[in-house]
Amino acid sequence: MDHKIRLGPIAIFLTIVAIVLSTLAMLTAATAGADKAMAERFASVTQIRYELESEGEQYLQKADGLAAEGKLTAKTAGAEEMLSGGLKKTITRGGYTLTIELSDPGKSGRYEVTGWKITREWNAENPFSNIWQGGGSK
Repeated sequence: MDHKIRLGPIAIFLTIVAIVLSTLAMLTAATAGADKAMAERFASVTQIRYELESEGEQYLQKADGLAAEGKLTAKTAGAEEMLSGGLKKTITRGGYTLTIELSDPGKSGRYEVTGWKITREWNAENPFSNIWQGGGSK
């Protein structure tokens, strides 16, 4: 008996499998790179926000000391005075701004934190500056 082995269909199938696997491997590598870049950006933003929080807590510690002595004013606390008589402190770092608002300490020397807000300036002139515009270099 003469048995012939036909390698044509098997070779085509293995070629297709190899192409699919190599494509999936390239997509996996590209996704891993993008995930790493996103994680690094998130870590940077988180670091900035934690630094702002820490600096804000240090400011409150200073305000507590001044309030205990009865010397809490806008001038001694390094803040600006609001219309309501309270204090407003602004701390900026890496494009982010922490705004702390304290109520008027009055004669009692006690205050309340009435505002604690972290914001980031938005670039309204070109909101799509980080989106790929297509095509080659200009």
